[in-house]
Amino acid sequence: MDRIREVLPAVIRELETPEKAKRSRLISGWLGIAGHKLAAHTKPQLTQKGVLYVHVDEPVLAFEINQKYRLSLLKRAQAVLGEETVKELKVLVGK
Repeated sequence: MDRIREVLPAVIRELETPEKAKRSRLISGWLGIAGHKLAAHTKPQLTQKGVLYVHVDEPVLAFEINQKYRLSLLKRAQAVLGEETVKELKVLVGK
């Protein structure tokens, strides 16, 4: 029974569409991409056109990400999902 629990998530992911699979990888890997400090206050959203929206809960954090972390977050997301999947990163307050 434990073996089924280990294998089942991978099987379900393979049944998903490629777009859903990419979004799932982004969400499950967000902590590794953003780190603990940013991941606690952000939520990623990937569009079909390759725009990664990072929703933040504070305007100050949006400013900080845009000034210090935007490029590194983009590069890390591209490393996980590919440059053709994540083309641009935009920071939005709220949601």
